[in-house]
Amino acid sequence: MESHYEILGLSPDADDRAVRRAYRSLLKVHHPDQGGSREQFLRIKDAYEAILGERAPGNSEADGGAITQGDARSARQHSPTYDPADRDGGGDRDHELTVSGEYLTLTLAGLVHDVDLGSLVDGPITVATTRTVAFFRAHNTSSRPLPWQGKANTSFFGDDGFLYEGSSIVAPHATDLPERWTGTDVELEPGRAVDGVVIAQEIPDDVSLDQVMYTQHVPDEDSKAIADTERYLFELKPLVRERLNRFPFARD
Repeated sequence: MESHYEILGLSPDADDRAVRRAYRSLLKVHHPDQGGSREQFLRIKDAYEAILGERAPGNSEADGGAITQGDARSARQHSPTYDPADRDGGGDRDHELTVSGEYLTLTLAGLVHDVDLGSLVDGPITVATTRTVAFFRAHNTSSRPLPWQGKANTSFFGDDGFLYEGSSIVAPHATDLPERWTGTDVELEPGRAVDGVVIAQEIPDDVSLDQVMYTQHVPDEDSKAIADTERYLFELKPLVRERLNRFPFARD
């Protein structure tokens, strides 16, 4: 069985910079959006996160590598989806970006940089780190159930030409975010909505994001194989990035 280093084509003494360089190069070939195999893409992503320590020993959560520990019982009792008609649409939302497609109306409500994850989630973070965090509002406007998979299906495009993915650095059920915001995968029934949080993989300080994209895979209702795919792309001009750099909820 290949080691994580072998998957990335590296020796075990490779430093972090070499790991990131190898990862980005492989993404250009193997990312599904570039025609690559999703299975190989996930192997590369898992290897990258494992090498950089985003899977703490002893916390083998179902999402494949988390570094926080939360109250799973409360997570099981919490349903994050809601009827948009029941939610207050007030507040300052002029800065938000919305894209509508055949299946979703998707809003990028915030794209906040240098977020201290320890201050964002309710649960101990085992490493001190800051990240870029995207906040989405996803409304299923289709007539069929859809899987919301923000972490796996969100891509961040940097002005360095590289693509950055969502990260598993925080276990979905370990987060206790305000209102209904959640980092977990959700089955989104027709007419329902979810407020989704996606934490990006580490992005260099000198890189600005040009685009954020969410890919919605639509399963066949009988075989569960992917029957259709729709992409929701948000263009980030400098002024747009500046206006989105705020939390979409009040913080203490």
